[in-house]
Amino acid sequence: MSYLVTPFEVSAQALPQPVKVRFVHLFSAIATRHSDTIDCDFRVDGKPVTVSISCRALTDLREKEHKYLSDQQLADIATLHLRRTLEQGYDATQAELYLDGTHLRALGKELGLL
Repeated sequence: MSYLVTPFEVSAQALPQPVKVRFVHLFSAIATRHSDTIDCDFRVDGKPVTVSISCRALTDLREKEHKYLSDQQLADIATLHLRRTLEQGYDATQAELYLDGTHLRALGKELGLL
C-alpha cells in the first residue's frame, strides 16, 4: 500500500543544517519486531527513523471513543510528530520515537482527525 506523505525539509535544532525527511512505509510491528505498535518508517537525511504508534492507544480510540484512524491518517500523525520532535531539538536519528495515546490524540485533534 502506498500513502501520500510529501517529502519535506525541517530545521532541526540538534542538527547543524536543515534535514530532508522522506516517508518510507507504514507497517504493523507486531509481526516484525514483536511489539504492539504500528511503525512509520522515515529517512531523515538518508538515515532510518521509526515513529511507533501504540496499538493500545488505537484500541482505546476504537473501543471507548468509536474513533477509527486510517493508515493514511496514522502516517500524517507520525509525520507531524517527527517534524515537531526535530524542530524541538531532538535528534530523532538516535532512537525510535514512541507515540502514546495522549500525544496521538493531541496530534489527531490538531490535524482535525479526532
